[in-house]
Order: sequence, then structure tokens, then C-alpha cells
Amino acid sequence: MVMALSYQSKTSGIGGTIKSRSEDFIVEEISSDGSIFEIDKNITHADENGKFTHFILHKKNWSTSSALDELGKRLGVGKKSLAFAGTKDKIAISAQLASVFNVPKEKLFSVRIKDIQINGAWCEKDKVRLGQLLGNQFTIRVDQPTGNTDQVKSIMTELDGKFPNYFGEQRFGSSRKNTHLIGEQIIRGDIEAAVRLFLCDTIGEKNADASAARKEFEDSWDCHSALKNYPKHLRLERTMLAYLEKHPANYPNALRALPRTTLLLFVHAFQSDLFNRFLSDRINKGELELEQGEYYCGETFGFPDISKSEAEGWIVGKLIGYQSPINDREKEMLENIGIDKEDFKIKQIPEIASKGTYRTLHALLKNFNFTNNFVFRFSLQAGSYATVAMREFLDMEKQLKKRKKA
Repeated sequence: MVMALSYQSKTSGIGGTIKSRSEDFIVEEISSDGSIFEIDKNITHADENGKFTHFILHKKNWSTSSALDELGKRLGVGKKSLAFAGTKDKIAISAQLASVFNVPKEKLFSVRIKDIQINGAWCEKDKVRLGQLLGNQFTIRVDQPTGNTDQVKSIMTELDGKFPNYFGEQRFGSSRKNTHLIGEQIIRGDIEAAVRLFLCDTIGEKNADASAARKEFEDSWDCHSALKNYPKHLRLERTMLAYLEKHPANYPNALRALPRTTLLLFVHAFQSDLFNRFLSDRINKGELELEQGEYYCGETFGFPDISKSEAEGWIVGKLIGYQSPINDREKEMLENIGIDKEDFKIKQIPEIASKGTYRTLHALLKNFNFTNNFVFRFSLQAGSYATVAMREFLDMEKQLKKRKKA
């Protein structure tokens, strides 16, 4: 379960929900040169002499991966031929940069898929790289709010144009929300526990057949029967079960049966959870000054840029790994949970070891505005979450906490 996190603002939220409909959550990618890929605008770009076709993917009710998978099937190319700059939610209308290898743009334009369209295409020498974007512009409508616009204004004043740069819940899995828990067991060196969590954890499992199969396997640990019971859509679980059936108790290699990207996702999710815990603790204590091992960064096109070290600016904290320079606060918190930074070397599966990296403690709420019918519009730096920004405005939890104290 993902822990409750401290708020930057104190004013109670307006309540309501977001993502009730795709039309109420619009995401427009901001390219590395600062231009915006608008959802209803065709993007033109000069062709280069190359075999990669870059294109603007406009989608509705599709996740990025599923949209590209379907597009690849229609084009007759494999997953490795397609690439994208950033992931976008399923319950949204979004426009984003992607690329495909060795497919003419004319063929790309000829594909017809419900709720997917191509808003421009051109040739480039190289493929689109993950992270090859500056940020995202959001337009979000709040459904059934119980508060008023004065609360929104008060919260925005308190935030002063920025909010805690927490990782959103989607970082920890789409339904079971346990990727960080699996990652924690990997870091602790309890690989069997990680395998059991991946295969058997039913908290948040929405599919009844999958939940029943997980529970039965947890009790029996019979891989042969489990392969008959686990639904076909649980492809990764079935891959691991097939390995364990042939190699019982070889848990490190059972994990290795999964794609390396999946294993890294577990590790990175645990690092993200630690970052959230550290930041929440500091916000709760009001201790947000620069600390040992941190630095200030500057901006690019108005967004925080951790590659630009400056004398002042945005405080850059750490996603802890084995090379991270930890300070006394971080050392104490790691000791409290029984983790050492050296554990991130992951001796049993060293190919997914993590050196650690950096992330700003706050994210910029750029070009923020809202209307009287509770439509919010703002831009965020790449890697920051609109759901986290909106949490400051929506949640009633702040008001409930005040009532309990009173």
C-alpha cells in the first residue's frame, strides 16, 4: 500500500474526481524545444534523410503501450520498431511524440484505428528516445466538486506556483499498487518474498479469476496447476510459473525470466517510494532548506532542469542508490527501515543494481489557471504528475485532519 503523504497547502480541498471521462483529462506533450503538440493541430516538420518516421500520436481511451502495440500490428512491425518519449494515461485524450523504424509516413497515415489518429509525421535519422520531452500541458475538468473557487485561489496562493514533486500512485502499479513492495524485497535480498508477492498478492486485484488463481497458488505452490488456472492475460506471471515448474526454488532466475525493464521498474518504484517518504517527512516538519548532498538547479524554457547546477534555484534531492551521498536524515530513515545504500547493488541480480539519481523536491505549476466551472489548465516538467498537483486542490483529507486535531 502506498503511504499517505503530507500536503504543501493547508486549505481544505474542493473534493470531486478527475478522469471520469477521457474528455475531461487532456494531455499535450511539450517537445524539447518548447513547442506544444496540441491535440487538434496537425504538426509539420521538415524531413531528414533517415529511416525513422517520427509522428504525433493522438489517442483517446488507449494507454501509450497498447496504442503503439495495435499500431505496430496494423503496420506489420514488432514492438522494438516503435518508440515514444513519454507514457500517457489511458483515460485521457493525449498527443505525444513517437517513432517507427522503416515505415513510410504515407503508410502510417493510411492506418485506421478507432480513437487513434496521426497528427503529423516526418523522417529523422534516429528514433525517439524515452524522456525526449520537456514536459506536458494539461487541461483537467473536476467532476462534482463540493468546494468553491475561493478554496482553489487560497490553495494556489499557499503553493506559490509549486507543489511537492511526489511520484503518483500510477508509479506503483495500475491495480495492485505493489511494485514498490516487490522492489523492496529485491533490495533487501529476499528474492523468494519478491517472487511470492509478484505471483500471489491479491490486494487490489480487479479480476476475480486472477485473484482466485493467485490465492490457490499461494496455498498449494503447485506451478503445474497454476499454469492451468492463471488467466492468459497474466503473461509475465505465467512466464515465471513456467520457469519455476522446471527449476523449483531458483528464485533469482525466476525473476530473470521477466524482462529486465520490468525488474528495473520494481527497483525504481521502491526508490520512488523512499523519495516520497523523505519528502513527506520534510514537508511535515517544515524542513525544506538545502541539505548535504543536494544542490540547486536552473531552468530550461522555464522548467526546472537537474542538468543545470546553479548557485540558487530549485532544490534537487535524491533517488537513493548505492552511489548516493546520503546525509544524516537519509541515513537515519534508512536505518529505521533496515536498508543500507549498499543493498542497491543487488548482489543476487547485479544487472538491475541502481547507482541512484536525482529529482527536484518541488515541481513547477506553470501557466496555471482555472475557470468557475472547475476546469484546470497548467504545464508540468517531464516526470511530474498532474494527479499529484491536483491532489492539493481536490482532497478533503486536509480538512479531516484539522477536524481530528480540533
